[in-house]
Amino acid sequence: MSWVRAESVLQTVAAQRQVLEHEHARITQAMEYHGAERKKLETERAQALFDLEQAVLPRLDASSIAAAAQKVGLVGLPGENIPAQLEARRRWLASRLQAINADPRYANRELLRHPRTGSLMTALAEAQELRKPGAEVLRTCLEHPRFERLMEIGFGTEAQKSPWWRYSYWQDRSAAKELVAQFPGKTTFAEVREEVRVAGETTATYDAEIARLRGEIAAGEALDREYAALYDEYQNLDARGLDHTRKRIVQHMLTSEASLMSQRLSSSSALRLLFLRASGLGSKIGYLDGIQRQNLGEMQKDLPAQQQKLDTVEKRTRRRGAPMRIARYKNLPEDRRPRYEKRWQRFGKVYTSVHSFDRWDRGRWVEDLLWWDIMTRGRYDGSYIHEVHEFHRVHPEYHFDPSMLKNPGHAHASDDASGDTSDLGSDVSNDLSSRDEENAAALAAEADSSDASALETDTRGTDAS
Repeated sequence: MSWVRAESVLQTVAAQRQVLEHEHARITQAMEYHGAERKKLETERAQALFDLEQAVLPRLDASSIAAAAQKVGLVGLPGENIPAQLEARRRWLASRLQAINADPRYANRELLRHPRTGSLMTALAEAQELRKPGAEVLRTCLEHPRFERLMEIGFGTEAQKSPWWRYSYWQDRSAAKELVAQFPGKTTFAEVREEVRVAGETTATYDAEIARLRGEIAAGEALDREYAALYDEYQNLDARGLDHTRKRIVQHMLTSEASLMSQRLSSSSALRLLFLRASGLGSKIGYLDGIQRQNLGEMQKDLPAQQQKLDTVEKRTRRRGAPMRIARYKNLPEDRRPRYEKRWQRFGKVYTSVHSFDRWDRGRWVEDLLWWDIMTRGRYDGSYIHEVHEFHRVHPEYHFDPSMLKNPGHAHASDDASGDTSDLGSDVSNDLSSRDEENAAALAAEADSSDASALETDTRGTDAS
């Protein structure tokens, strides 16, 4: 039977540990890179959503709302009569602000609650100051470990029944002397008891007064906060209503099936491109998260298992100091780097394919829009990603044809023109015309300018006070 020396075994373990440490460092670096890129994509998606919101609803009037609802299929939105709701809310805000203004707790807020000169604040400070002597008496007595017993047995009164020969009697007597000594001018525990009674009543009186003052102060401060919040809402009611309605419309667009929404927007190429950009960026972030979780997750599970095996081998070898049988040793020096490298290459290809994609207009050329196939050109399986899995479940007969990504006007071109679209990952000229890009940018800019002009001409946000 052949054996491998312990020194050789330990050297092999050390070499394998270096491989695992290197892979762990690569995983950490990849996760950090993904985190940084994800932040960039979140920023880009936020801008895409903002542009889409501005373009889909330039103004908050009945005609603009009806047009937007018609485009995106949100048929119930015009019936809500949002402008009328805003006017009703504006009237209620004005009425409530006037009521708060008339409330003495708000109208006299400086006289009542100024930190230094307010009547409630000075009264609270005085009550807290007057409470201190009584509280100090109670604190001094309650800190003594035997005070409560002395009060309970009625020490120094007829209620005291402890016989003089018991040890507890002399303990109580010593405790009473100690407590009397804490109060100059007092000679008996009965005087201390009376002092405690008066202090308790005084403290309770001031506690009730302090609670009342704090309640009035809290109620006044609550009115201050309510007025500030309602006044801010009143001043920005139109802008907030417009922003809220835009977000509702865009949320409906992004939660609807992308293929159907893209078809509904076919009459407005610029708005359609803004939608495809926002939709694609959202899917892109989800895909990259799924790719990282699936691929790096497999590696992260494998490394600890390998590390545990090496720890076991090293522990046994060092404890016994004996050689290892060749039959058990033969798998230990196996070079796992090619296997890891294969995983990294697979991960890198899929991740890069999705990460580098930015040709959102390609969503126009497919009937059933699944961004995964458009970004990867159908080369990779994405069933481990929830969106891809659900899409295939809902569309069991779906089949992706890369030729659908070509402009329909050139789909049947002759072979001499096929070179223009041979690589669907390149920036082909017929993918996105500069006119579409300019139209989308102009549409978002027009919405921005209309918002600004509307705010300049709207004089209804005057001070309600």
